[in-house]
Amino acid sequence: MGDPLLHLGRHLRLDDNPLLASTAAARERLLPVFALDPSIMRGPHQEAFLLASLADLQSSLRARGSDLLLLHEPPPADVRDRYTSPIRMISDGDLPFDASAMPRTYTPFRQRIEAAGVRFTAPIAAPDRLPPLPDGVVCPTIEVPDVTMIATGGPSSAVRHWKQYRDRRLPDTYKETRNELLGCDYSSKLSPWLAWGCISPRRIAHDLLLYEAEFGANEGTYWLWFELLWRDFFSLLASHTRGDRGAVDPHDTSWQRLSTARLGHPFVDAGLRELNATGFLGNRMRQIVASYCIHELDWPWTVGEAYFAHHLIDYDPASNVGNWRYIAGQGADPRGGRRFNIDKQREMYDANHAYTQFWTDPPQ
Repeated sequence: MGDPLLHLGRHLRLDDNPLLASTAAARERLLPVFALDPSIMRGPHQEAFLLASLADLQSSLRARGSDLLLLHEPPPADVRDRYTSPIRMISDGDLPFDASAMPRTYTPFRQRIEAAGVRFTAPIAAPDRLPPLPDGVVCPTIEVPDVTMIATGGPSSAVRHWKQYRDRRLPDTYKETRNELLGCDYSSKLSPWLAWGCISPRRIAHDLLLYEAEFGANEGTYWLWFELLWRDFFSLLASHTRGDRGAVDPHDTSWQRLSTARLGHPFVDAGLRELNATGFLGNRMRQIVASYCIHELDWPWTVGEAYFAHHLIDYDPASNVGNWRYIAGQGADPRGGRRFNIDKQREMYDANHAYTQFWTDPPQ
C-alpha cells in the first residue's frame, strides 16, 4: 500500500530516523532512494564523502533485507526539503514557542530554550524490520571515488568517531580547543556526519547527557550542546526567511581567486588552501575567510557562501547561509556584522605561524 519510494535526503542512517521508522511501519513494500541531482556540481571531497555515506548506508540496509537506489535526477518538489534540511536536535513540537514566531537572534532563542528546560527531543531506535523491496528492483552497488579523505562518510564511521571522542574524554576540553587550527582533536569534527544525517544530533545530545551523568557536566560539555543548538537556530531561521544566493558564476574572477587561494593575505590564503585540499575548514578559519571576503574585498556574501557550498564536506545549506549572513551583518547578527582584524586573529590563533606555514604552497 502507498508509494514504495522513500526519498531519504539528509537522513542517511537507521538509528533515530523517524522518517524511515514511520514509513517502514506503514508500507508493505519499500524502496529507499537518494536523488543525486546531476545539476549540482560538488567539489571532489564533498562528492566522495556523500557517496561514501550512501555506500555505507546501502550496506546497512542490505543487512536488513532492504537496499538503496541512487536516482540520477533532481528530487521531486514535495520532498526537496529532505535534501536541504538534516533533522534538528529539538523538534518543533518540543519548542517552547511556535517555530514561525521564534526569536530572530540566537541569544534570546537559546535563553527561551534553556528556561523551558529543553535539551533535545528523545531519539528513537532503528526500526526492527524493513519491508522488502518491490518485485524486480535491483539496486547497483554504490561506488566511492578514490579520493584521500580526512573523514570517511557514513553512519558506521559517525558512530565510531563519536565513540572514540567520548572515550578519550574530549568533550571536557571542547570549549577551550574549538578555535584551534591544526590537528585532529580540536572541536568535535562531527559536522560532516551531522550535515548529511549520518548521525542524529538527538543521539549526540542524549549520549552527552549520559556522559555528563558519568563524568560530570562542565563548560566543554555545555558548549558542545550550545553549538548543536546553533544548528537548530539556523535551520529554523532558514525555514522562515529567504536566504537564496541567486546565480553565482564559477568562472568569474572572485571564484578563480578563491580556487587558487590568492586573496592577498597569507593567513586567509592558508585557510583556502586547507579548504581546497581537504573539503574542511575549522569554524574560526571559516569566519576569518568570510570576514576578509566580505569586509576587506567588498564581495557580496553570496560569492563565498557558494564557494563553501561547493567544497565543504559538511555543507549544510541553512548553517552555511546563516554563518555567511551573520558575518555580513544580516539575519542573526544584532550588531550589524562581524569585521575581524585579520592580523589580530593571526596573532591570537597562529602566533607562531605554524598553520600558515603548514598550508603554504610548496616551493616552485
